[in-house]
Amino acid sequence: MEQDAVKTIIEVFKEQKIDLVVTLPEEPTYPLTETVRKDPYFTSITVAGEGHGLALCAGASIGGRGTVFVTGVAGLLVGSWALAQMGVLYNIPLFILASYRGDIGDRSGISGAQLQMFQQVGEPVLNALRIPYRVVDQKATLKRKLEDGYFACRDYSTPLVLLLSGEVLW
Repeated sequence: MEQDAVKTIIEVFKEQKIDLVVTLPEEPTYPLTETVRKDPYFTSITVAGEGHGLALCAGASIGGRGTVFVTGVAGLLVGSWALAQMGVLYNIPLFILASYRGDIGDRSGISGAQLQMFQQVGEPVLNALRIPYRVVDQKATLKRKLEDGYFACRDYSTPLVLLLSGEVLW
């Protein structure tokens, strides 16, 4: 993840009073999660399972805390049951940043078939769950999409996903 993108994300988190960052470690967002861990403003919690991270963020969000779950597109797929419950059944405002493995331009070294599977399945699953999302692939729009995404998540009272890609991620 680009250092400029990390800096922008951290600034927006602080402006929006997002101080709880829950993550499932993964390589593309490592620079962001490491920066968060080192910053005393944030409470950073690493979870072992996607459903646990989503549930932790949901509970904190219901309690009024500014929170974000940072994961990858694979984490969204694994956590889809928890996402379905939080979005479709309970309308919980849950802000999620996910690295978009498999998006056009991903040169991560993961096999092409697996990358294509992430691309072919990720967005359709979010659509099926009726979870609003945006692909954020330009540093010039990152700040605004973060601000708008967090606002919409809270205002709509629903999970909302920003899929990080392009020059923001690699």
